[in-house]
Amino acid sequence: MSGFINILLRATALLWTLLITALIGNVIASNVDAAGSASAAINFTMFVAALSWVVCLYGIAATLFSPLARPMVMLPLDCLAVVFTFISAIVLAAKLRAVNCGNIGGADLPSNWIGFGSHDDEKRCREIQASTAFMWFLWACFCGALFFTVKESRSSFGGSIRSSRPNMSQVGA
Repeated sequence: MSGFINILLRATALLWTLLITALIGNVIASNVDAAGSASAAINFTMFVAALSWVVCLYGIAATLFSPLARPMVMLPLDCLAVVFTFISAIVLAAKLRAVNCGNIGGADLPSNWIGFGSHDDEKRCREIQASTAFMWFLWACFCGALFFTVKESRSSFGGSIRSSRPNMSQVGA
């Protein structure tokens, strides 16, 4: 049962990764000018999306083919994915702010705001908003996948403390 949930989590993470890659790729493709720190946040998000592709595809392959499921590979990959996805989600949310993309002109935004930089700022703002939401969903999927990786790595490294205790049938009278 846990194998089914693990592959479902990883397949869902792959879907979020695909959507984030498409949205952030479109934001990068529609850049008119480099907006300093805003473009750094967008580029970092694309890096996280590329890392997520590797983690998702390897994770699915390792779930389907057990010889690839090495804890020494899966654990660092899943940990990196959780940490970088969390950082990217926070950075995107902080750079975007809680703004109404349909009324950008009415908001008091700095000139280097992350939503500025293309010919259609409202579209760019909505793409970044969607990417931020999807990044949080991706982070949740990676947290679940990390849980299963830790659970499996504990069993392959000798299990828990309870496994060393004798059963009641082994205790002599």
